[in-house]
Amino acid sequence: MEISSRSTSRVTTADILLNTILFATSGTARHREAGSPIVERKEKDEDRHPVGTPGTFNRESNITWDSHDDMYVSDGYGNSRLVKIRKDGTWVGSVGTYGSGPDHFNTPHAITSDAKDNIYVGDRGNNRIQVYNTDLKLQKTITGMGAPWAVCVSPATAAAPRVLYSGNGGNGRIYKFDLDGKLLGWAQTSLGHGSSSCLIHEIHCKSDKVIYKGDCSTWTVEKITIK
Repeated sequence: MEISSRSTSRVTTADILLNTILFATSGTARHREAGSPIVERKEKDEDRHPVGTPGTFNRESNITWDSHDDMYVSDGYGNSRLVKIRKDGTWVGSVGTYGSGPDHFNTPHAITSDAKDNIYVGDRGNNRIQVYNTDLKLQKTITGMGAPWAVCVSPATAAAPRVLYSGNGGNGRIYKFDLDGKLLGWAQTSLGHGSSSCLIHEIHCKSDKVIYKGDCSTWTVEKITIK
């Protein structure tokens, strides 16, 4: 389960156990679609890449928002697409099918946005991040981070511009990019976990120098300070 929130008044949950999206504002919540259980490790190949239908999900993996509070869902483990939903729950549209070309995805596992409403989709199986605008049009592709299991954009401050971080769950490395896609550096984490997978499953950018990392190899959360 991935949980994200842009404000304390609303919590939105992308639940890959039930294929649901729950979103609550001022104490209300709505339920969207139900489906099959998760198989994160030892994924099966059969029936994993259907063409998604409007209004339904197939094991969605994560969620982000634009400046208008519209939602963008990486859908995900079963389907291979990016979905846009209005803040009231209205389905807007989607882009993507299984593959390796432009507008194709192979396990879109992570998603985040920036102040200009660019939507960054971590295309894990294709070792890239595809960047979209709010009309679901592809703007650019960023590579150089291996498999992007998790992504986040730091908040802007007067002292530092926003940066993009990408975490590779296969090797435990966190990569730092500027928002044009230039690699600025990387750091090794998760040494001694005794695993070669799930070393990073989620990251949160508290600032351009402080990141919180969650893994599914030891089921712990770490605070990482970059100097």
